[in-house]
Amino acid sequence: MAFNIGLNVVEVDGEGTPALAGAAASVAAFNVTTWRGVPNRPVRLTSFAKFVEHFGGFSRDEPGAFLVKGFFDNGGQTAWVNRVVGTDPNTGALPASLPLRNGGGAVTLLLEAGSRGEGDPGTWGDGLHVQVSARATASSRVRETAPASIQGSPLTEPLDMSGLPPLSLKVDGEDSVTLIAFQPSDFPSPAQATAGQVREAINRRTSKVVASLSGDNRLVLTSTGTSARLRRDFTRLQVTDTNATLGFTVMAAPVVGTPAAVSGTGTQLMFLDGFKPGAAVRISDGTNTAHAKLQSVDPLTRAVTWAPAVSGIGDFSVTGLRVESVEFDLTVALGSPPREHVVEQWTGLSMEPDVDTYAPRVLNDSQRGSRYIRARDTESSSPPGQNVPAASASFLRFDPGRDGTPTANDFIGDEAGHTGFHAFDAFDVQLLGTERTEPGIVAAALTYCERRGDCMFVGAVPEGSVETGEAAAYGQSFQGRKVYGALYGPWIVVADPLGTGAEPRRKLPPTGHVMGVYARIESSRGVWKAPAGDEANLRGVLDVEYRLSEAEHTELVVNGSVNGIRAVPRAGIVVDASRTLSTDSRWRYVNVRLLFNFVKSSLKQGLRWVRQEPNRDALWKAVRLGSVTPFLMGLWRQGAFGTGTPEQTFTVICDETNNPPELVEQGYLNVEVYFYPSRPAETIVIKVGQQPGGGSASEA
Repeated sequence: MAFNIGLNVVEVDGEGTPALAGAAASVAAFNVTTWRGVPNRPVRLTSFAKFVEHFGGFSRDEPGAFLVKGFFDNGGQTAWVNRVVGTDPNTGALPASLPLRNGGGAVTLLLEAGSRGEGDPGTWGDGLHVQVSARATASSRVRETAPASIQGSPLTEPLDMSGLPPLSLKVDGEDSVTLIAFQPSDFPSPAQATAGQVREAINRRTSKVVASLSGDNRLVLTSTGTSARLRRDFTRLQVTDTNATLGFTVMAAPVVGTPAAVSGTGTQLMFLDGFKPGAAVRISDGTNTAHAKLQSVDPLTRAVTWAPAVSGIGDFSVTGLRVESVEFDLTVALGSPPREHVVEQWTGLSMEPDVDTYAPRVLNDSQRGSRYIRARDTESSSPPGQNVPAASASFLRFDPGRDGTPTANDFIGDEAGHTGFHAFDAFDVQLLGTERTEPGIVAAALTYCERRGDCMFVGAVPEGSVETGEAAAYGQSFQGRKVYGALYGPWIVVADPLGTGAEPRRKLPPTGHVMGVYARIESSRGVWKAPAGDEANLRGVLDVEYRLSEAEHTELVVNGSVNGIRAVPRAGIVVDASRTLSTDSRWRYVNVRLLFNFVKSSLKQGLRWVRQEPNRDALWKAVRLGSVTPFLMGLWRQGAFGTGTPEQTFTVICDETNNPPELVEQGYLNVEVYFYPSRPAETIVIKVGQQPGGGSASEA
C-alpha cells in the first residue's frame, strides 16, 4: 500500500475476537393438522394472518389453527408450521382434481389443488373452480416475403395505344386468364400515350397486380397476392399473349415469387411482431383453419417458418389470411356456487413446453406460481395448437379431495424423508409442539428434542385426564433423569369462531398458548425466568376444562411432573408450575432447560469463527476471554445465574489443561463452560405466629 506524505489512517481487524450474540430462544415449531397447506414443508410465520394465508385459517376437524393463534396471541414472534396429513395410500389425504379436455375430448391438462407446484390435499379443494377462456396474445395478417414480379423491354415514347392492345396475364396460379382491356378514355391521346399513362391505366383496371416503371422505362408488374392460394407457387405471374407495344412477349413458364416452401418446415411468411419460436399458431383465411408450431422467427425480416406442413394448404386464400397464437386464460375461484369468488387469474397460457408461458411452468413456479392449483401436462397425442383446453362457458368444479386421518407415524415422521417432527431438522427452533397426546407421539417428540439438544417439547395431557385422575400417571410414563420436555394440563376453553349458538366454545390442548407464554416471558424477563406464575397468564382463554384445587395441583406437579393450568383470582388463567419431566433435580425446572439450550445454541453459533484457526494458546485465550466470558458476564448481570460473584457462578476452561498436544494433533479444540442457573421459588412457606406483646410489671 502506498502512503501519502503526512498523516495516514489504516483500518485493521486488530486482535479483538467476535463477540457472542445470544441465539434465538423462543422460535416455535408446530407439527399439526391444518385445513390446507403443503404437507411436510414447514413455513416460517410471523403472525396469525400469515398462517391464514398459507394454511387457510380455522377448521372444525383440524385444531392446528387454534394452537398457532394461541401462540401469537400470547406473545409469540416467530413460528414454523408443518402440516401433517394421512399418508396411507388407501385412506390418506388426496388433492381435489380436475381434468381439462381439448375440443376433441382428450385430457390435455390435469389440475390439482396445490400451492407453488406442490400438492395441497384435502377437502378444502372441493370448493375450487376454474373457467377456461380462449386467447390470442399475438395476431397478424400475412404477406409474402417477395411477391412475383415481371418486366418488359424498355419502352420508346410516344406509345401508340390507338389499337388498345390488351394485356393477357395469369396471376397467382389462377386457371383463368386475367385480361386487362384498355379504354380510349385511359389516354388523352391514344396514339401519343406515355409509359406513365399506361402504368396508371393498368392500376385502375386491376387489383391483382401493381404496375410501376423501372429506371430505364420498363413496365414492371408485381403480384399483389389478392387472388393467391397458399401453395408452393402461390405468388406467380405469366404473360399468356404477346403485347409488343408494352414490351411483353409470351412467357413459357411463370415467374414465381419467393419463398415457395410449404412442406418440410412449413411456409415462410411475413407478419408483425409478437410471435416467438415454439409457439402454437392457428392459420385461418376465414374459411379454412389449420394449426402448426412456429419453428423460427427472423428478428430482422420477421419471416417465420412452421411445422408440420399444413394439409390442403392450396385451399387457403392469402387474401384475409391471419396467423394467431393459440393460448388460453384460467380464472380460479374458491367457494360454493353461486358464492364462489375469484382468487387468481392467469392469462396467455400455452401448452407448448418451449415457451415462457407454458402453463405447468407458470402455474407451478415455486416463487410466483398459483397458491391454489398445480398443473400437469398429460402429454396427449393432440398436435400443437389443438392440445389447449377447450373454452368453458361457466366455471368447472374440481372433483372432491380427501382429508384422510393422520396416524401416529405421520406425526412422528421419517428422518430420511424429513417428515413429521423431522421436517424441522434444517431449521433453528427451540420449542416443539403438537396437538396429539398419544404416548407414542409424545415419546418420539421428546426423543427428537433430546437428539437435537437445542429444543424443548411442550406437550399436554389427554383431554379429561386431569378430572379423572389419570394425568399424573400419564406424566410419570415420560419421566426420566434428563428429559427435554414438559407437560401441561388440563385443557383450556376458548371461543370457537366456527361454532353455533350465542357463545360457542371449544376445548383444546394448551400447548400453543403455553409456548406463547414462553416467548413472552423470554422477551420481557429473559429466558432464565420461569414461564409460570401470575405473569404467565394465558390470553384469549375463557376457562379451563377442570379447575384444580391446591392439593390436586400439588399431586399433579409432584407426582406426575405435569404443570397445572389454573384459574387464579385476580390473575386469570395462568400457568402455575414450571417443571420438566426430568427426575434429576438439576434439570427439574423449565427455565433451567431453556437457559442451557439458549447458552448451547449461542456458543455453537457464536464460535463458528474458530473453525480452521491455528489451534494454540492465542486461540484458546481469545475464545475464553474474548468471546465466551464476556457473553456469560452479560447473562450474570441480567440475573440469569444464581446468587454469587461471576467467579462463583460460572467457569470457562479453554487452555492447555483440556487441550493437550495429543488432542490438538487430532484437530480437537475443547471449550468447557459451567454455570449455576437460577431456580424459581416454587414452594413458598410463610410462617405466621404469635409473639408476646404489651408491658408487664413485677412487684417490688
